[in-house]
Amino acid sequence: MNRLLMLTASAYRSKAVQVMQQTFQLLFPVILLGSSAEVLKFVFLTASGYVATIFNVTHWLPFDRELSVLMGTIYHCTLGMAGLYGAYGVSYFTVKVYRRQSSPSAGLIGLLAFLMIAFQPRGGGRIAFNPSLMTEGLLVGMLVGYVCGRILCAFKNRRTDLWETMWRLTLIFALAVSVNLLISELRRAGSLSVLAISGPTSTSGDSLSFVLMMGALTELLSWIGIGGPFTASPTFTDPASIANLNHALKAGSPWNVPHPYTDTTLFHSFANFGGNGVMLALMIAILIFSKRANSRTVTKWSIFPALFNSHYAMMVGIPVLFNPIFLLPFTLVPVINMTIAAMLLALHWLPAAVYPVPAGTPGP
Repeated sequence: MNRLLMLTASAYRSKAVQVMQQTFQLLFPVILLGSSAEVLKFVFLTASGYVATIFNVTHWLPFDRELSVLMGTIYHCTLGMAGLYGAYGVSYFTVKVYRRQSSPSAGLIGLLAFLMIAFQPRGGGRIAFNPSLMTEGLLVGMLVGYVCGRILCAFKNRRTDLWETMWRLTLIFALAVSVNLLISELRRAGSLSVLAISGPTSTSGDSLSFVLMMGALTELLSWIGIGGPFTASPTFTDPASIANLNHALKAGSPWNVPHPYTDTTLFHSFANFGGNGVMLALMIAILIFSKRANSRTVTKWSIFPALFNSHYAMMVGIPVLFNPIFLLPFTLVPVINMTIAAMLLALHWLPAAVYPVPAGTPGP
């Protein structure tokens, strides 16, 4: 930890980290709004949500469908476009920090470059964008924004005129289109199926070592802003979960299930308190011990979504994202939790979690 502190102190003096910090300050209200809207839509205003199931919200709340659509719109336009906002912020602040001048057009250029990379052609002239890049592509968006900003700053000693500006734009957009074509070619060749680390389908397995490794990989990738092999919520539809549920229904008890070590019984049950990285524990620690007013304020604002396992606001508000101080606890604490749970399952001191729960059920 001392070495990480020294590394962090050294890194925080760099201009790149200053750009990242200012971008996170810009993103925090957007991410907080999006994560709160996500919780309201899927936990409170959806019939299968945790609060909606307990209190039958959809039966007595007037205009529940309209409110659900509204919250969905806010979610998709904020948290669902995190990569887009990351590209805008980093491109804008890169020019501001490196050239010491404000350039709103720099953010727009980064945003356009990211859209060109995320664009996916569809039949019938429809416009569509890669959903993974938009929602889980914050790292990609920030890298795109940084490259755009550095290209815009590369010729600061030369006379700035229209031709030079057009040359820079041509270079940036040519690179963006080239990356888009490369992604399309890899997808067409099937290579992305090997490289993909996020998507709508979850990774499942019933080996303890496999679950621990995939859980650690999910936390690591979440720390760098990329979706991991385990989905944010348990699906209960993989073969191991179905076999466990069938056993519990036939035996009338969740004890002695055939697959005690799965992502559902370990990762989602013991490593997902307040979101990835056992974020709820960090929030409790900050509220009890931290003397930093900014950290306490961010934590208080982020409590509501975190109670229902949405950790995104804390990731950019503290920030935990890309912060080497939080790398070890963010990655290892969930693994320790899963290891302890596996020991209790092996000793038959604890039954396996096999029954489906509503969306947004708090981790504890």
